Amino acid sequence: MSRPGDEVLEVYLEETTERLDSIESGLLQLEKMPTPDPGLVNSIFRDAHSVKAGANLLKLKTIEELAHKLENVLEMIRKDRIGVNEMIITASLEAVDKLRELVDNIDESENISIRLHTAMLEMSVKKSLEQ
Repeated sequence: MSRPGDEVLEVYLEETTERLDSIESGLLQLEKMPTPDPGLVNSIFRDAHSVKAGANLLKLKTIEELAHKLENVLEMIRKDRIGVNEMIITASLEAVDKLRELVDNIDESENISIRLHTAMLEMSVKKSLEQ
């Protein structure tokens, strides 16, 4: 996947690491709030969207898929379709950790399973909609 001198990939990996840190920090702040701050939710959403969009451009399908699932959860929070709860935060943080693993192992990222993490995000949304 990575090739010596592939500056675009190197920039993506560096920026994605920063964005994942920002998403994690934002989620931890969100968890402590009695009601979600729309500005914070939008910021987290934009970071997740950027991770997904960059992965799409670089044909990093596994990263793109997991970032897209995370983005969908954040979009539902943005539109007040689901609330922020422990299960949503936990599943989202787990997804961020998995995205870090994929970024850190970019050459093997297409062979790493994200099934558990996508299922956790989907289940957290399903349970939130039932509440």
